[in-house]
Amino acid sequence: MLHYSITPSDLHAHLFSVSLEISEPASDGVQLTLPAWIPGSYMIRDFARNVVDLRAEANGQPLKVTSVDKQTWQLAATDGPVTVHYQVYAFDLSVRSAYLDQYFGFFNNSSLCLAVQGQADRSCTLAISLPDTETPWQLATGMPRQSGDQFGSGVFTAGSYEELIDYPVLMGQLAIQEFIAGGLKHGLVVAGHHYGDLGRISGDLAQICEYQIDLFDHQVPFESYLFLTIVVGKGFGGLEHRNSTALLCSRKDLILPGKQTIDNDYRGFLSLCSHEYFHSWNIKTLKPREFIPYRLAAEQYTRQLWFYEGITSYFDDYVLHQCGLIDAATYLQLVGDTIARVQRSTGANRQTVTDSSLYAWTKFYKQDENSPNSIVSYYAKGGLIALCLDLLLRRDSDHQVTLGTVMRDYWLEYGATGKGTEDESFASFVEQKYSVKLAAFLERALYSTDPLPLNELLSEFGVELSHEVAADDNTIGGKPASNNIPVALGAKYKASPQGLELQTVYNGEAAERAGLSAQDRIIAIDRLQVTEQSVKEVFDRYQPDQQVTVHAFRRDELLSLKLVWDKPRANNRVLRVKRPEQLKGWLNPKR
Repeated sequence: MLHYSITPSDLHAHLFSVSLEISEPASDGVQLTLPAWIPGSYMIRDFARNVVDLRAEANGQPLKVTSVDKQTWQLAATDGPVTVHYQVYAFDLSVRSAYLDQYFGFFNNSSLCLAVQGQADRSCTLAISLPDTETPWQLATGMPRQSGDQFGSGVFTAGSYEELIDYPVLMGQLAIQEFIAGGLKHGLVVAGHHYGDLGRISGDLAQICEYQIDLFDHQVPFESYLFLTIVVGKGFGGLEHRNSTALLCSRKDLILPGKQTIDNDYRGFLSLCSHEYFHSWNIKTLKPREFIPYRLAAEQYTRQLWFYEGITSYFDDYVLHQCGLIDAATYLQLVGDTIARVQRSTGANRQTVTDSSLYAWTKFYKQDENSPNSIVSYYAKGGLIALCLDLLLRRDSDHQVTLGTVMRDYWLEYGATGKGTEDESFASFVEQKYSVKLAAFLERALYSTDPLPLNELLSEFGVELSHEVAADDNTIGGKPASNNIPVALGAKYKASPQGLELQTVYNGEAAERAGLSAQDRIIAIDRLQVTEQSVKEVFDRYQPDQQVTVHAFRRDELLSLKLVWDKPRANNRVLRVKRPEQLKGWLNPKR
């Protein structure tokens, strides 16, 4: 048996104290490791770099500890139980690692709990203590509780190390709103200063959860579920777990009491919750065979993230529409925005979506200013492939089979059984189960950079996809533009009182041809200052093919360059329902 203890020992120094009791150490010594990455976030993060002052003892005497590599320690051989003590510095305000201050704490056990080589499949217990604060703290976790009051300190259990690291913990002065969905207990748990209407939010979440539970025919891989939410001034992200999700959101993302309309910020939060909840089926239980089991010491590659993130991305907003939380027009704007983002970037012409998955560890998770020119997102393009799959399945089955139908049955075949999927599993399953042939479409969509048949498929469902000019270089979106700027710079920029800081310079367009680069700051055009207040006025003075002199700073060097304006391109994608009778249940035009 392994027993861990975690205590927030120094809130101001951001330190957790951790102890590990190993009752049956190996006769030749114990080897301890900490994961290099956390499932669901495909980048090496080297959590062991935050371990401080690791020491061990046996029989009341110090035990020699030898560092083997950046994340591995070897303990000397001894008779009898071993206890390991160490601290972990926790100041990463994200959903991936650990954070602690005088206001709240959060951690994934992959950041705090060492694995014992050869004992990863053994059950373990975890005692979590709360700090002595003026206002009492609470803690929330999906980890099964062995002792202690609900939301209080206590002892928790896990059946293996892989289970242990799949239960994040949130602690602090928590706001807790419990609700029922699909007959199961759910909870919205919030840490951080906020003004949100938690009753309204939990009601909307209940609709989302109910729909997804119904979609999977009440085959639910958990007994209860928590939305563990950290609220900050500016932040956004989520990470899926076996019976919870860890969320980071901005204060403005939570709808205020008395407010009826779902704005873009709150819609984004609901979409994030929908996305992570859908992962309960699509990656937590149904997963690539390459991930069975997880190997957390180094990268673990798969070409299937287009499926696990892309299909989940398709359903996150689609579920909101099906629940009646957003109408068809809003949903189509979101789809149009995704299409525009994928097609605006030349990376979609250079990288396949399966290669995007394979290179998640480097090119996707370590994006830079050139990424739009070189890569495609397996989230965004994967979501568009899922859209095509849904429409193809509906069309070729005479509207008897949907992507939701397939996901339910596919999960039962490969997820509930724990078999895991291979690259060709999905197309083979659909053809055998429903006699719908998808292999040719998927071969082209996954392994080439050919355009997806979006126009044709949407048209068959009564939706027109039009290519239109956006308002400016920074705006693509899915909404029709008005008062368009007459010229194109060919770069995304951040406007400020100090000028236009270029964030992305697109290959072959006006800014690049002029010799501008990402991170340059344009301060003047034709010797007149350009700022966030004047940018539209300045751009409105010109016409395509007109040459101007641009002054810009690159680092601390002043550049003087000649730029020839481009004609604005039709980078916007706007979807409109033209023939509602052809939707046939895919969308509800009255919502």
